[in-house]
Amino acid sequence: MVVHDGEQFLREAVESVLAQSLSDFEFVVVDDGSTDATGDILAEYAASDSRVVVHRQANTGGPEARNRGFRLVSAPLVASLDADDVALPTRLEEQVAFMTEHRDVGVVGGAVSFVDVNGRQFGEWRYPLTDADIRRAFAHTTPLAHPATMIRRDAFFAAGGYRGLLSPAEDIDLWLRIGDRYELANLPSTVIRYRVHPGQETVRESEVQALGALAARIAARARAEGRPDPVDKISIIDRETMRGLGATDHEIASAVVRNVSWVAKTVGRAGYLADSERLFLDAHRRAKAEHGLHELAAHVHEQHARLHREQGRRLPFALEALRAARARFAARARRRR
Repeated sequence: MVVHDGEQFLREAVESVLAQSLSDFEFVVVDDGSTDATGDILAEYAASDSRVVVHRQANTGGPEARNRGFRLVSAPLVASLDADDVALPTRLEEQVAFMTEHRDVGVVGGAVSFVDVNGRQFGEWRYPLTDADIRRAFAHTTPLAHPATMIRRDAFFAAGGYRGLLSPAEDIDLWLRIGDRYELANLPSTVIRYRVHPGQETVRESEVQALGALAARIAARARAEGRPDPVDKISIIDRETMRGLGATDHEIASAVVRNVSWVAKTVGRAGYLADSERLFLDAHRRAKAEHGLHELAAHVHEQHARLHREQGRRLPFALEALRAARARFAARARRRR
């Protein structure tokens, strides 16, 4: 576990690990420069349970802190959990059993249930199970939930660990690079409760995450074709760099708008309606700015309308404009035909 100023949910996360049905493990926690009560909370657990090992350091950011965590552990299998999530009681037992039986698998994940800040479950997501299905899904999503994964330590280091340049999409990049050497899998069972709240990184940095994920996919294609990994030659992830990697404007726009829309819908399902509407408006603005890509605006509307149908609510006036826009786009397409 890596944590930075995570006092709000930290106790629940730590206790979910210590209560696992499989009890023979070392729990390495990297405190990445916390300035709140995180350090005191972790010190309590370390003093009362010898399995808890805390490493405190100056803030380096998530990817490098996770790399440090992997260097500190000695076990051949390493599970990850974010400091705002909750591991279900049999999570470690189930994943260790699977990895013991499937030696060709480098990473195994599992299904997740989505909860809000109060622990209320508002959804569940089941990922593709087999290596072939996971690889197909990489084209349009991240088919492994990062805090639900267990990784072979050898596979992690063979792949080179997390690449901070692609943060906060360093996870999909790692899965793709591990996938160059190993198979990937998910368990059908739910292994964690994944907490959704407006302050988390996925919400704050949805565009950067989308561009990082696109860069990871482009790099994976290059390696598969026997070419050098293009990410090794860049120092920044932005739209100009993505074009230099060979991404089209359509690919870039689609990746960003679809990711912002997904985050908006998920945040709305968690009950954070003001944040959801703000994100949907942002997604619509981005889609509208991409001239000629009318299907992106239609996609934003469809995702927004789906959320409101689920919740039995009427679309706000500002976003009802999306419906009219979609009708206009359809009419133009008919005229062109």
